[in-house]
Parts: sequence; C-alpha cells; structure tokens
Amino acid sequence: MSRPGQYIVIEGNDGTGKSTQVAKLADYFQARGHVVCVVEEPGSDDPEKSTPVANELRRIVKNGDLVRSSEINLALFSAARRELWREKIRPALERGEIVLSARNYISTLVYQGRGEGFDESEILRLTKLFTDERYLRPDIMIILSLSHDKRKERIAMRGELKNPDTFESRGQDFQEKITKGYLKIAKKYDIPVISADGTIEEIHDMLVSKIREMGRI
Repeated sequence: MSRPGQYIVIEGNDGTGKSTQVAKLADYFQARGHVVCVVEEPGSDDPEKSTPVANELRRIVKNGDLVRSSEINLALFSAARRELWREKIRPALERGEIVLSARNYISTLVYQGRGEGFDESEILRLTKLFTDERYLRPDIMIILSLSHDKRKERIAMRGELKNPDTFESRGQDFQEKITKGYLKIAKKYDIPVISADGTIEEIHDMLVSKIREMGRI
C-alpha cells in the first residue's frame, strides 16, 4: 500500500519546546522545496494548524476549572484527534506533503494512561476507532525529554501561567509521573528520545540528525 507524504510527530512533556522545534523543522523542509503542513494536537492558537471544531474541544480541555474524569479527557482528545486526522493530516498526506505535528496519541497514552491510570489498551482501541493504522504509525516519531533540573528552570522562566490548563496546574508529583511515563512509553514502543536540555539550535540539529539517521527524508 502506498504511503504518500511523510507524517512526523514531535512529542514530549509541557515545556520541552515541541512547537518551537516543529516550526524550525517546517522552515528546514520548506527551504528544501517540500510542502509542509503543521498541526498541533488537540488544537492550536493558530487556526492554520487546527480546525474550528478541534479548537472548541481544546478550549474545554484547557479549562482548568472544569473537573473531569480520565474517561471524559480521553473522549475529548479522541474527538479532537479524529477531526484533525480527517480534516488536516490525512488530506495533507494524500497530497504528498510533509505533516509535522506537535503531539499525537502518545500524549494520551502518557497523560491519561500513565498519569491518570486509564487502561492503555482501551486508549489504543479508541484511537484506532477514531483514526486508522496510518495515524497510529507515523513515519517518524521522536520524544523530547527534559531533565528534572532543566524542567524546573523552564517552569521558573515561564512564570505563573495566566490560564493554567487541567494538566499544567497539577503538582510536581504528577509532572514527574508524566516525564517518567514518556520514557517508559518510548522504551515500550521503541521511540527515539532526544534531550531537550540544550539550546533551540542544538535540539534542532539533533532532530534533523535523527530524522536523517532514520532514513525517511
């Protein structure tokens, strides 16, 4: 079966610089003549990277005042994921474009699975139901990971968030659980991990090197 386009996902905990690195990769590929589609899950402040429906779902997700169960969080993320897959990602891949996404279902495996204790097999079942095998198996997936000290430093630099979301507002214990969860998921699914402790340029160079090493582009 033909696999037109290239689907590249950059994952990681809050503060690892996913969106910044996706933007730099977009510039990198565009400078080399590729057509690029950038997506942010579960939605984005930039309407070009999302859809109106996904952004409405994201608005609920980011509302830290709404107390929700892990089941509702999974349903919200899955609905946004279906919308982005059908309306943005899959059409771009069919046009032969490079799709760069900040986050995909790995976030749900970590946050709702490892963080909130939801059954991992159920997350995968629902994700497959709402998308398909092409979504579940990106051409390239890389996780950015911050050391404990660097994460504390980044959080301090960001200061107090004006509108902390459901997950950003949780305590340090939860954040550590998420960081460890990403490393466990990376090991289980054989996903490369790159340190996000360096400068923006250093991380970008490592990402480009890893993508070249994986031989996809």
